[in-house]
Amino acid sequence: MPDATTLADLDIDGIDFAFEDNPDLHATLADLRARKPYAVVPFAGVRAIALLTEDLVAAAFRDEKIFPAKAIYPLSTGPVLGHTLQCMTGREHRINKALVSRPFRRLATAALAEPLITPIAHQLVDAFADRGEADLVAEFTTAFPVRVISALLGLPDRDVTDMARWAHDLFNFPVDADAAMRASREFTEYITPVLAERRVNPGDDLISTLVGENVEGEELGDDQILAFLRLLFPAGADTTHLSLGSTLSALLTHPDQLDLVRADPDEQIRWAIAEGLRWEPPVAMLPRFCPEAVTWEGIDIPANTPMIFAITAANRDPATYPDPDRFDITRQVMPATAFGGGPHACLGNWLALVEMQTALAVLLERLPGLRLRAGAEEQARVTSMVAAALRGPRSLPVEWDV
Repeated sequence: MPDATTLADLDIDGIDFAFEDNPDLHATLADLRARKPYAVVPFAGVRAIALLTEDLVAAAFRDEKIFPAKAIYPLSTGPVLGHTLQCMTGREHRINKALVSRPFRRLATAALAEPLITPIAHQLVDAFADRGEADLVAEFTTAFPVRVISALLGLPDRDVTDMARWAHDLFNFPVDADAAMRASREFTEYITPVLAERRVNPGDDLISTLVGENVEGEELGDDQILAFLRLLFPAGADTTHLSLGSTLSALLTHPDQLDLVRADPDEQIRWAIAEGLRWEPPVAMLPRFCPEAVTWEGIDIPANTPMIFAITAANRDPATYPDPDRFDITRQVMPATAFGGGPHACLGNWLALVEMQTALAVLLERLPGLRLRAGAEEQARVTSMVAAALRGPRSLPVEWDV
């Protein structure tokens, strides 16, 4: 059993994997992975173990006993989101997940594409289609998933600006704790009377569905629904806008791949989304925690060791993906860890896929000849957005034929 007070020497120095952007992130991770399948790295002033291969990251997601989600989320998100699914285990997690999961199943989300998701995409494009140029991050990818979730909840369009701000700020804890706590308070004050009204007068929206669910004789109380909704907006909106932006960045900077999509959108859009999730997943470096000293997969891990599930390294593991730095939609493979894994795998993965596929289809239909504006390659680069965990482009300056 490893000594609970020690951790091996650092494998790299000078880069804090908790807070700092690394413009050469993929090269750094590839260099570390070439030496061994994990690395000891600086993390928020302490040492952490980063898992760097698809095998290790996938196994770690499955191993809820060794790396329980409840060990970190009450500290990392609990103060602003509350007691969410991420903080639960055992029967509590099973029941609560069953209570909220029905609207997010594959067939349920697919049925939303035409009546709800496609019209929202068209409405956003209407605002700039005749102009011939736009910044797709500022004018489309940021707003699109917030509009979708707001519509699912039956909330008015006039409030989506506040929703977008709350979704972003809720993910900023503890980097910007004041903004995150303020967003949590304001969102709760906004949604609480809506929840009360839906209990009295339920409709066909998601909040009404959550109010009416029953599993094994149990229902969701107000605190449980509020915690779920506080999680839904940042987890659903922020990650989807980042992954959609990163996929667009990849296609726009690889015009040969964009041409393949244009040639057969019905077949290739889904594979473009899958390859985008592999090439630049929105959650690049997921922090977890190992509460007990253990030897796991041959790695000596002291008690209370921060862990980093390096999804973006797993997605470029050459043992799984030949020539992994090449963006290639003809791989036709969905990366195993893009949406996490194990009991805490992303509940909204099917919704996210439908949103991204719908958005890409509408953009290509409405914006003929869509291309990156000349000289905008650096602006469209994928970079760290919230600490080092979340990645996406800050801007996508594009033009098209009018």
